[in-house]
Amino acid sequence: MFFTNLGLAGILYYFMIFAFSISFHESSHAYMAYRLGDNTGKDLGRVTLNPMKHLDLFGTVLLFFAGIGWAKPVPFNPSRFENRKFGTMMVSFAGPLSNIILAFIFAFIYLFIGYGFGVEPNFESTEPMVIASNFSSVGIMLNVLLAVFNLLPIPPLDGSKVFTVFLPEQYYFKFMQYQNITFIVLILLLATGILWDNILYPARDYMISFIYFILEPIVRLIT
Repeated sequence: MFFTNLGLAGILYYFMIFAFSISFHESSHAYMAYRLGDNTGKDLGRVTLNPMKHLDLFGTVLLFFAGIGWAKPVPFNPSRFENRKFGTMMVSFAGPLSNIILAFIFAFIYLFIGYGFGVEPNFESTEPMVIASNFSSVGIMLNVLLAVFNLLPIPPLDGSKVFTVFLPEQYYFKFMQYQNITFIVLILLLATGILWDNILYPARDYMISFIYFILEPIVRLIT
């Protein structure tokens, strides 16, 4: 299992951040659709940070075995958008973008605590500052992973809908009709570690380095 070496405290941190981040992700989809003219997700109560409205049983179980999971997708009706393809892209991109924003916020907190107070993460500590450092360190890693994972152009992930906006309509439907097969392939790539070693881990490390590159000079100035 993915959490074997994390310990009970690490598992709790990881799950709480996952529940919050995935709820923010899905509510962002619903809110963007609402702003573009479709209230399907809003009417279903999906514009909320309540995890019980978003968590998917299989996606949550997979979190413990593969290190990443997903929530129940937010339904939306593209025909209600002024521009169907552009609206679909915006709604799809809103989720990963929300995780990138959260990653920046968590990174700022983590760096501020580290530079300002000399505190490092320690999952066994109960000191308030250390707990905040723990949450922020997990928050950076998990939100970057969620953003990178969901931006992969593989149906049914968000990235496939962002990518297909550039395809002619006849190719769009042909591409999307194979999403049941690509979903199985996605699970196999996660389970075997191929996706982790060749895409997710390298992209995660690069993005975190980029976030630190942007934020570190700012944090140094104010601490």
